[in-house]
Amino acid sequence: MLFGKYWRRTLQHLDRDFYSGNFWLIIWLCAGFLIAGVICCFIAALFPGKEDIQFWKVIALLLDPGAFANEVEGSEKLGVKFFIAIFGAVVFTSFIINVVGNLFARRIEAFSRGRVVYKFEDHILILGSNAMLMNILDALVRHPGNSGRDIVIQTEKNPESLRELIRSQLPEHYTKNIYIIYGSRVIERSLKNLVADKAHSIYILGEDDEQMHDALSIDSYEMLKKICAGAETPKPCYLVIDKLSTEYIFRYRKDSGSGESLQLTVINSMEKSAQRVLVSRYFEPGRMYPALDRDGISADSEKSVHLVIVGFSQMAYAMAATAAQICHFPNFRTKGKRTRITFVMKDIAQEMNFFKGHFASLMNLSYSSYLTIDPERESNHKPEEIKNDSRTKWFNVKYSYPQEKYLAPASGEEEKKGFLDIEWEFIDAGIEDPAVREYITDAALNKDEYLSIAICQNDYDANAAASLYLPEDIYTNDVPVFVYQRRSGAVLKAASDSDRYHNIYPFGMRSDCFDSQMRERIRRGMRISYLYDHAYDFTSMPDDNELEAETNWFSTQYVFQQSNIYAANSIDVKLRSIGIQSPVSYESLPDDDILVLAEVEHNRWNVERLLAGTKAMTYKDRKDLNDRLANPEEKEKAKSEHNKLKKEQFFHKDIAPYDELPQSSKDYDINIARNIIRIIK
Repeated sequence: MLFGKYWRRTLQHLDRDFYSGNFWLIIWLCAGFLIAGVICCFIAALFPGKEDIQFWKVIALLLDPGAFANEVEGSEKLGVKFFIAIFGAVVFTSFIINVVGNLFARRIEAFSRGRVVYKFEDHILILGSNAMLMNILDALVRHPGNSGRDIVIQTEKNPESLRELIRSQLPEHYTKNIYIIYGSRVIERSLKNLVADKAHSIYILGEDDEQMHDALSIDSYEMLKKICAGAETPKPCYLVIDKLSTEYIFRYRKDSGSGESLQLTVINSMEKSAQRVLVSRYFEPGRMYPALDRDGISADSEKSVHLVIVGFSQMAYAMAATAAQICHFPNFRTKGKRTRITFVMKDIAQEMNFFKGHFASLMNLSYSSYLTIDPERESNHKPEEIKNDSRTKWFNVKYSYPQEKYLAPASGEEEKKGFLDIEWEFIDAGIEDPAVREYITDAALNKDEYLSIAICQNDYDANAAASLYLPEDIYTNDVPVFVYQRRSGAVLKAASDSDRYHNIYPFGMRSDCFDSQMRERIRRGMRISYLYDHAYDFTSMPDDNELEAETNWFSTQYVFQQSNIYAANSIDVKLRSIGIQSPVSYESLPDDDILVLAEVEHNRWNVERLLAGTKAMTYKDRKDLNDRLANPEEKEKAKSEHNKLKKEQFFHKDIAPYDELPQSSKDYDINIARNIIRIIK
């Protein structure tokens, strides 16, 4: 029984070591030789003869059976030697070949399965292999600064399949320094094996279709902060999140989220997709997404932007928020023109209330309307002038005005609409409804509007179908139709090559939602942050290497980082509004244009702050506070009270009409407008 027990355990260890192919096989081989050699010497001693077969000769015969030929003439115990030689030839020679072959085969298999980890240094570490990976890899390998640098990808997918995908989509010379490692981004031991503390930069992508994607990625980031705590230099860390709600959590943090060793940049995949369409506007080589304001809207223009968003998905939120942050124009002052953002969805009431609740600070100051289908539709009792307006011909309209306590005493209808230059509209009907089709047809024919349509439902096939069956005037009038296609936009890209559907633009595909201009927009945000800090003593802009330290960028509260980036996002729209399409040849702007852009910047800032959750003070409270700030005896106390309100209750007195601002507040906007060319250069 005891012998059987130890024999069984020996076989278990032998099987395990043979399967794993590790170097215990060498130990087994050496032990086998020694044991066989001892047994063969014992057997040889049992046979009569003068010759004593030494141990080393037994080993030689086991290793090299051909040595038996030298023993034939004048040698004793030939039978024993023959037995040892045959035993070595049959057993040990094949065993050696098997062991060595097994070691190499297992090594190759381990590499193929992503089980081989090296001691990397100064490498780019990518955790996860979701659909954004190829887009990011393409940008990384083509960047001159990454030439020759190892790129390590950790994945929970099949490493060999991922390796073949990379080889099929990148030129071969770019793939030589790319290594695939199998593992989980939320297992600390796995992260340590990747030598994260020695990495050059880190990207936390995650995998596709993870139910807890954002939570897992944040857990991974927290682990990395511990692992990299002893790193010699801080390293950039890009955290990709999927849900807008997760991004809003970062906005309410009291810090930037960065650690001493990791410089965090949060990438919201939805928001970045929207920014790629509306800000960077890069569609494909040689082709851009059309701008919402087309060639620009000046102070003298009668035009306004009208964005119709079909659906109420997270992408719809992202498109609406991005448009609201950039679509601000000088003709709000001169012509009273507002940007209109319209949501279209059947049974929209609940989602509308969610939206208004989510952005309560903004909606409390916004002019909006809610349109429901009129059950009588084209009834004959309506006056002809009303029937000709598709809004009242087909819909019952309920208007919502800003709360009066935030506004100066109103003297007319326009004053009742408030001081924000964005208005909202919610249509309770599907895009297929005849009322909506006539509504968007009228908008397409309206010479005073730049209409754009974004189809953002969660059903991607339904989005594609809806984009192909819009009213004819949408196609003939070149109205841009942005179609959310999370998986692949190949079908609609093919359709857009035709004459009929040339105005259709798929967007939001995970395979290309990484915006290569993101880093430049962050740098522009740093420059704007520097201008805020030096509103009264600005002389020149530091270079990019100095900016990070000058602005304490990665120590700045996350919400203010984003505020500066959003300001940067609006620069091209601002410049188009004063007739500048290509600012390369400009060094400065005329004073009149600076004052125009300063007011536009404040209108943008109002909406951006409200979207971020900052609240406006009532008209009476902000007027009283500004009066106290203008009084030298009360200035310091009033300033302290205002700072406390901003930090603890998220109130800001400058969310107000531009004319109400004290000159000290206007100076920030003027400084940004004056140096807008320096920001982009």
